[in-house]
Amino acid sequence: MSNRIKASANSALGVMGFSQLLNTESGVERQQSERLRAKRIVNSKQFKNGKVVARMPSVPSPEGMSAVMWKFFFQRGSLKPQTMLPHVPVNMVKLAQRSDDMRVTWLGHSSLFIDIDRTRILIDPVFEHASPWVAKKLFSRNVKAPVKRDELPLPDAIVISHDHYDHLEESTIRYYADKDVVFMVPLAVGRHLEKWGVSPAKIQELDWWESTTINGVKLTAAPANHNSGRTGFDSNSTLWASWAIHGKSGSLFYSGDSAYDTHFKEIGKKLGPFDMAFIEVAANVKEGKGFPVENWGHMQARHTMQAFMDLGAEQLLPVHWSTFELFAHRWDEPMTDLIEEAKATGAKLVTPTVGETLELNDEINTSFWWKNQNEKWVKGDLSFQN
Repeated sequence: MSNRIKASANSALGVMGFSQLLNTESGVERQQSERLRAKRIVNSKQFKNGKVVARMPSVPSPEGMSAVMWKFFFQRGSLKPQTMLPHVPVNMVKLAQRSDDMRVTWLGHSSLFIDIDRTRILIDPVFEHASPWVAKKLFSRNVKAPVKRDELPLPDAIVISHDHYDHLEESTIRYYADKDVVFMVPLAVGRHLEKWGVSPAKIQELDWWESTTINGVKLTAAPANHNSGRTGFDSNSTLWASWAIHGKSGSLFYSGDSAYDTHFKEIGKKLGPFDMAFIEVAANVKEGKGFPVENWGHMQARHTMQAFMDLGAEQLLPVHWSTFELFAHRWDEPMTDLIEEAKATGAKLVTPTVGETLELNDEINTSFWWKNQNEKWVKGDLSFQN
C-alpha cells in the first residue's frame, strides 16, 4: 500500500472515528435531556400519566359532524380564494437593522418575526405546508411565503407554541438546528427538535408560568386551551402554550392556538397589560350555521375579541387566518366577523398584509387589504370611512 493510500485511509478512519465520537456524545446528551424532561413531566401540574390534561369545550353544533366533515373534505376548495392572495415583499433593508423599539413582520398564518429591544424573535415559523409532506395538498397555501427562511436575518430565538404542523415545521427547525439560535418551546416539544438535530443545550423547555430571558427580553410561557400531536399516536404528549414577551420598549402577547377560557383573564392580570396581542381567529357560528371551532381548541371571532379585552391589550393583530384553509368556512369570514366585533367594542384592529412590517410604537394605518383597498382603519378612528 502506498504512503498516499495509507494517509487517505488513516484520514478517513480518523474522520469516521470523530464522527462516531460526536454521535456518541450527542446520544448521551439526548439521553440526559430525556431523563430530565421525564422528571419535569411527572412534576408538572399540566401532565397526568405522561399526557397533558386537555380541557377543550364540548359545545353542541348547529351542524351535524357528518355535514361538517363533508364540507371540510369535499367543499373546502370552494371556500378558498379563487386566486393566490397578495403579499408584499419583506422589507429586508429595514429588517437588517435591529430595532431599539418594537417591530413585527407578519409572515402569514401564525408566523411572526419580532424585533424588540434589538432582539429578534421568530414565532411559529412555517414557510411551506401546514401538513405532512405526504398530504401537503390537503392544506395548500393561499398566499406565498413573503420571504425564504434563508433570506431572513438570523433570529436570536425561535419560539414555538405547540407541535401541530401549521406551527412547527420540521424543515425549518432542521435549517436552524446548527445555527446560533436559542429555541424556546413548551415542555416536551424539545423531543421533536432533538430528533431533528437541535442540541439539547440550545433548547429551553418551559412549563406554564415559567420564564426565560434573552438579551434582557423576558419571555413567559402561559396557558392555552388546545391539544397536541403529529402522528395520531402521540396525542397530547407535548404541552402547548401562549407566550408573553416583555422588554424595555413594551410588551406583546401571542395566543398560539386556543379555545376561549378563563386563562386569558388570568394572563391579563398576571402578565398584562400588553401593547399588542396576536390572537388567532375563526368564523362565528351564526344563524344556525357553522361549526363551533372551540371544540377543536380554537376561537370564533367573538371569543377572539373577548380574549383581547381580557388581556388588557391596546391593539389586536389577528393571526391564523387566510394563509391556509383549515376550517369549513369562507377564507375571509373570520375577518368579516371580527370587524363587526371591533365595531361593537371599539377595539383597535390592525390587519397587515402578509409580509408587511409594522413599527408598533408609531401610528399604524392599516388597510383591509382583502376588501376595498380604499377602506382603511386609522388608529383611534373607529368610523370605518371609505
